[in-house]
Amino acid sequence: MVCLKHPDREAVAVCAACRKPVCGECLQNIDGANYCSEECYRRGTASKARADGVIRRGKKSDALLRRRILIWFIILLLLAGSGWFIYSKNQKKIDRKLRNVAKTVKKGAGKAINAGKGAMPQDSKYKREREAMVDQQ
Repeated sequence: MVCLKHPDREAVAVCAACRKPVCGECLQNIDGANYCSEECYRRGTASKARADGVIRRGKKSDALLRRRILIWFIILLLLAGSGWFIYSKNQKKIDRKLRNVAKTVKKGAGKAINAGKGAMPQDSKYKREREAMVDQQ
């Protein structure tokens, strides 16, 4: 591998920012890292700062999401607990209301079924033919 600025010289390192090979003359060791120029050092530092900012914002949003989930979980627990408390204090009254509602629903379902039966013919040529086919099998 040869230096990009001096093709006649062997590279001794690679730039930490742009990854270009550099010779000993071009090499600049800044803050313990090897760079090909001051410009690459500035770009690398700016890039690192942007990446750190993105990572920091990601961590903040993750923490916010975890807090929101925890708050919703607590709200759901409180609702379930208060529902259970109200039910346990008024169990007889609630059970009686539920039985009345179930009876009303059954009555309404029965009426709807009877109304449907009256609206549709119960016996037809098509129905008899299909039943005959089933009986033959």
